[in-house]
Amino acid sequence: MDFIKKAGIVGGAVVGGIIGGTLSIVGHVTKIKFVDELGESIVDSTILTGSIAGQLASGAADIVAGGVQKEPDHIEQGKKDLKAGGGKIVGNYVNNAKLIINNSGDIVQGVRTRDIKKVLNGAKTLGKIAAIGAITVGAIKIEPDKNKDSQNESAPDQEQESI
Repeated sequence: MDFIKKAGIVGGAVVGGIIGGTLSIVGHVTKIKFVDELGESIVDSTILTGSIAGQLASGAADIVAGGVQKEPDHIEQGKKDLKAGGGKIVGNYVNNAKLIINNSGDIVQGVRTRDIKKVLNGAKTLGKIAAIGAITVGAIKIEPDKNKDSQNESAPDQEQESI
């Protein structure tokens, strides 16, 4: 039931566009980069949340429809969707844990070496995580700070971190 998946993505995009888009515009107009990035992350996060919710709902609907209509193919497709949705959730939590640990470590290391830039970058990312988590109440997707030196070198092929 692909239309359910698409509806989840569209729903996430609409909610993200209203909340995150507004914040992003405010940040862009006021030239406050943090607010602009926060708005963009909210849009990405709500789309991710909608995608996961749509996939889980589609899987559940396929299983129910397959059971009622006695169609094993629908049941199998539903199971695949549920597993994939669950995998996205687990992957999201793992990435979030890594992001929080890395940024907490950056803060501690910055305090030890008296590197205020490192402390501020780590705190800024943790602040984004908290703000986005409070607003989206779902999966969180944050782009890594482009100003960081050492953290991005450890995972050059990873474009985005997500929570």
